[in-house]
Amino acid sequence: MTVKTLLKTIVQVLAGAGVGLVLCASSAYADDIPNQAGPAVWTFGSELDVLPYITGGYYGSAFVGCSDWRLRAVAARTTLPSFLVTNGFEEKRTDAYALLVDRFFGARRERLEGLWIGGGGEYWRSRIRTEASSQFAYYSNVVLTAGGGYAWKVSRHVYVNPWVGGHFVVSGERKIQVSGETYEQPVFTPEVSVKVGVTF
Repeated sequence: MTVKTLLKTIVQVLAGAGVGLVLCASSAYADDIPNQAGPAVWTFGSELDVLPYITGGYYGSAFVGCSDWRLRAVAARTTLPSFLVTNGFEEKRTDAYALLVDRFFGARRERLEGLWIGGGGEYWRSRIRTEASSQFAYYSNVVLTAGGGYAWKVSRHVYVNPWVGGHFVVSGERKIQVSGETYEQPVFTPEVSVKVGVTF
């Protein structure tokens, strides 16, 4: 096993374990939450994710929340680090567009604070090339996403949100011809990052 393969496996295992832990913990925690009724409060906001910017991309998200629910629209671009790309390929870049629904748990859930889990659908438009060629191949996928995290308020309107998630390809191209080589899009892609958000 090469160092590259080992690093890739470690990242996948840690992200998968994180997703499972968040989902299990939030389910158990929800049973202990008292049922509190009150007037609906609408919250609006936006988030930036650190990871896409580190890889030379971007991330923008706008959301609306009511009670302990949040609906998010996301547009992002990421380029995978070389150690996460199959040997012989490089410069894998993905433009992602997503619509996601989250639910918060805990005493401050109606403020959209604390533990949350969520999921939704995404459309990915990707490109990749071989290490021996400058020609890119383009392909697209439809993806289901699930994940969770914890939103910490650092001021009245600003919060930090570490999170983990998993992306599951459900349709689109899986085997892509790239300059005479075949690249196989993974069915599962893990992700771990930190978001910074603002609410209004």
